[in-house]
Amino acid sequence: MSRKWTAALLAALLAALTALVYPQTDAVAADDTGSSEVTVSGTGEFANLKITVSQTTNLINQVVTVSWKGGKPTVDTSVFLNYLQIMQCWGDPVKGPDRTQCQYGALYTDNRGGAWTGSRQVTYGSAFGKDWVDPNESIKPAADGAPKYVPFSSVTGTTVDIGGLGQFFDATTTNEIPYGRTRADGSGEEFFEVQTGTEAPGLGCGQEQDDGTPRECYLVIVPRGETEINGTSGDDRPHKWLDSSPLEQTNWNNHITIPLKFQLIGKPCPIGTAERRTLGAEAMTEAILRWQPALCADGGTVYGYSQVTDDLGRLNLAGTEPNMVFVDSPAAPDPTRPQVYAPVAVSGLTIALNIEYQAGPKATDDDLVHEGERITDLKLTPRLVAKLLTQSYLAGADNSRESIRNNPPSLGNDHEFLDLNPGFDHQLALGIGDMLLPSGQTDLATRLWEWILSDPEAKAFLTGSPDPWGMKVNPVYAAQVWPKDNFPKSDLYCIPLRADDGLFHPFCTLDMHPYANNMHDAARYAARGDTLVHNATSRDTKGNVIGWKKGPPQAPGKRAVLAVTDVATAERYGLPMAKLRNHAKQFVAPTTTNLISGVAAMTTSKTVANVLDPNPTSSIAGAYPLTTVLYAATVPSAIQADAGKDYATLLRYAAGNGQVPGVEPGTLPFGYAPMPEALRVLTNSAADTIEESAGKPPPVIAPPATTPPMGGGTATGVPATAKPTRTVPAAGIAPSLAAQAPMPAGHGSPVPVAESNPTPGHPVGNLRFALLAALVIGVAAALAGPIFLLRARRGGR
Repeated sequence: MSRKWTAALLAALLAALTALVYPQTDAVAADDTGSSEVTVSGTGEFANLKITVSQTTNLINQVVTVSWKGGKPTVDTSVFLNYLQIMQCWGDPVKGPDRTQCQYGALYTDNRGGAWTGSRQVTYGSAFGKDWVDPNESIKPAADGAPKYVPFSSVTGTTVDIGGLGQFFDATTTNEIPYGRTRADGSGEEFFEVQTGTEAPGLGCGQEQDDGTPRECYLVIVPRGETEINGTSGDDRPHKWLDSSPLEQTNWNNHITIPLKFQLIGKPCPIGTAERRTLGAEAMTEAILRWQPALCADGGTVYGYSQVTDDLGRLNLAGTEPNMVFVDSPAAPDPTRPQVYAPVAVSGLTIALNIEYQAGPKATDDDLVHEGERITDLKLTPRLVAKLLTQSYLAGADNSRESIRNNPPSLGNDHEFLDLNPGFDHQLALGIGDMLLPSGQTDLATRLWEWILSDPEAKAFLTGSPDPWGMKVNPVYAAQVWPKDNFPKSDLYCIPLRADDGLFHPFCTLDMHPYANNMHDAARYAARGDTLVHNATSRDTKGNVIGWKKGPPQAPGKRAVLAVTDVATAERYGLPMAKLRNHAKQFVAPTTTNLISGVAAMTTSKTVANVLDPNPTSSIAGAYPLTTVLYAATVPSAIQADAGKDYATLLRYAAGNGQVPGVEPGTLPFGYAPMPEALRVLTNSAADTIEESAGKPPPVIAPPATTPPMGGGTATGVPATAKPTRTVPAAGIAPSLAAQAPMPAGHGSPVPVAESNPTPGHPVGNLRFALLAALVIGVAAALAGPIFLLRARRGGR
């Protein structure tokens, strides 16, 4: 059975979508540059504390940076005294939130702090004596000594006690940060996932209110010092740390509130308006969702969008009624039905990381000040990536296989990795044996495998040769055919594991190393420190064990996750991205400049006009090796004239205002590089061709014309069906054309893994399904119409 159809079946219909019209109010004013960064100060004993939130308007489900200075250093490598507790709340638009309206208390098992600092509990019996009571607390101790809690009042009107929190949030969904550490210099930084009403239904942020505006929410910070609720210090109790909840009234009185303004979720364009259908590859999703509200504003065309695989997009293009399709690579040319391609976006595939410093036995005093901080500098070679993708570390494989018994347990034990990233030898061993991988077919997987195969060391490893330290590829991958258009997990093994019924049950590869649904989910879960590992049992109504279910995310400060995703989604969730070695032997991250250099490294397609082919062997300086140019395509002769006009409008927007970076509706999301002028010229020319040729019979094929070379390629023939293009700069696409986008929200200063005095920073491959079923689902996805909001409680865009 074709693996492309298998992948298509798994990944089709994964449309993601929040998008958005947001009327700005003046509660939080943006500065002249359009930034909505806000800085606020504490009060009382925390008056010197200044907290900055990187973005406070036009929010969707994303990550923002919360940084601060002027705090007292956190005591100990755990969090005993002097730290920040951060949460998201809803509340009255004038008065702000009260403590019952905050999403907090699901991580009470995090044992880095005191007994109740991670909980909603506000009475403590006789734990520290009868006088250990908050004099300002209105919730009084029970006569029988039973603990009492601050209830949660949801935006839905339902109020629940501690036992009912699960219907609104739990340890797997909450975004609370119970312990934000302050460094020795008084600064600190955390990466906070703001959630809409889709991810946090108890808060309802961004949902439409009666007046048609999106609901505003709040970021709340409760600073903690060295004094307890009754005025005593840590030394007055049996130990030297805080124990009380931030929701205790005395602690809550110090809270700092920052309004958060969200884009309206679920209604980017008027409901019931006829739409023009589009569909395409996931790497295009962030851009098209951002453009939708600008295109439909003031009565403009509503462009529906369905996210499908590249294969299904090309299948739709070959159908009798093609839409506009977004793909990473073109379909095979069909002389009887000429296709027109237009570049619309520049982005790429990336390996995103959420790794926090955890001091090991070799750590120095200078290392210890970084405890729990996010690491942003990571280098990977093609061979290291090949190891992670082939279950070759013992932590990701059936380690009973004789041929790999001497392989390193994980990435952090690999000499090749440690030689490139020397600071990691002062950490606890980085126990990463694989990465979060998207399921399904994608051309970007092919790009990744081609980059690996272009490197002689990595190719030799894939085909069975050991690395210089003796590590070998997992033998189930050694004889496979490369490249692939997915990420197979071919080592399907199980181990017997005792479940909570006391019996042994099979615990298998996809329990220990599950797929994410798509690249978006891989990034979001990585940002939450969630490896998706199944480590608890699920039971039927009779109590019988029927399988394993997902466990909680890794604790903040203890995270170590890698994920394969697209650059725009990694930016959305504030994830640093690995520096990959290109063919010029440089380690480069997917910055705007390096993505444009990656375009310059491409060669002109010999078969399809307006298309560039990847060139992983290019030695152009700074070129990011996994750059992709996304193309919009249709068949003018197979669509109606009005469709051609609408699609031309979309392309002209994509080549114009759609290339302006920003966070507002209609702008280009961070993670896309603004297209060089040479590509925009091709897009506008293609728009003219589509508008003028739509609904007309295809012209008689004439001898090919030529187009000037682009990037590192040479001039090649272009089908005469394409309208002659405007002048393209003969020198190709120079890196100097890159527009420098501002730093997006969710990214802080790099944290070297072993540097003192840092500068403060503002189941695919092995599953088989019937071809007919895949075809039916694929066609259904291709014709599904617009999907403006297809989101599960977790993982939706």
